[in-house]
Amino acid sequence: MKRPQYVFRPNLNEPQHRRAWALLQQMPPAKRKEFLVQSILAAEQTNRLEKSIRKVVREELQAVNITSAVPSPLPKNAIPDSALDFLNSL
Repeated sequence: MKRPQYVFRPNLNEPQHRRAWALLQQMPPAKRKEFLVQSILAAEQTNRLEKSIRKVVREELQAVNITSAVPSPLPKNAIPDSALDFLNSL
């Protein structure tokens, strides 16, 4: 059975590709394949964890009734606080 193969050709004009290439170059050649495997699996695990967290938060927010206090509007003939502060300073 022939092993599957993948060629990684980063576009060094893109910052993320440059960063990924720099990280890969820091690895000893014998460990690069394992580094790529672990990186792919870690990214997939992070995505699954994020989806799970979002699902739990969504469910909890549906169960909770959040109401915020709505400030009552000032009457039209109310004196602004800044004017009262000015008068108090006299």
